[in-house]
Amino acid sequence: MRFFKFIIVLFISALITNCSSSDSEESTIILSNTNIAGSYSITSLNTDMKVTSVTQVGGVSVPLDVATASNNGDTFQIDFQLEENGSFKAIGQFRMISKVTPAIGNPETETVILDIDTSGTFDVDTTNNTIQFNVSFGDFLSGTFNITTFNETVLILYQETEETEDSITTEMETSISFVRN
Repeated sequence: MRFFKFIIVLFISALITNCSSSDSEESTIILSNTNIAGSYSITSLNTDMKVTSVTQVGGVSVPLDVATASNNGDTFQIDFQLEENGSFKAIGQFRMISKVTPAIGNPETETVILDIDTSGTFDVDTTNNTIQFNVSFGDFLSGTFNITTFNETVLILYQETEETEDSITTEMETSISFVRN
């Protein structure tokens, strides 16, 4: 019985000491141009798309799924720089694997190497935890992204967009992960 009590006391002691706050937790960093400025490497880039069309059937609008697509980047060799003055630059290349799945038919996969050379400005919105990229050259990183993670080493951006042209609507979700160099 003594041994059993000893084990219980040991277990409770271990549990109490392990539940204390940890000094290894990452400190909170205030979102600002100064704190976000730096050189980053891209670790992942993923985009999911859904394309729908609307047609009229007996006077009723009926949405039809046209296709879905996923784009997954890898093998990143990109120099990505955010400057304190609100400018950014991205130069390099990466591999993009795209899979398009039409509503009718077989999926198609394509792999391409994309060269990027993009520059412009960015605006940080500390109230909404967003960053807006205004591209002046190139077409990589455009629009407003939610900042889902920001700390000393990691920056993760997420964007949802919807574009409609005539009766075709494209919904896109993009996630990009960066690691500070």
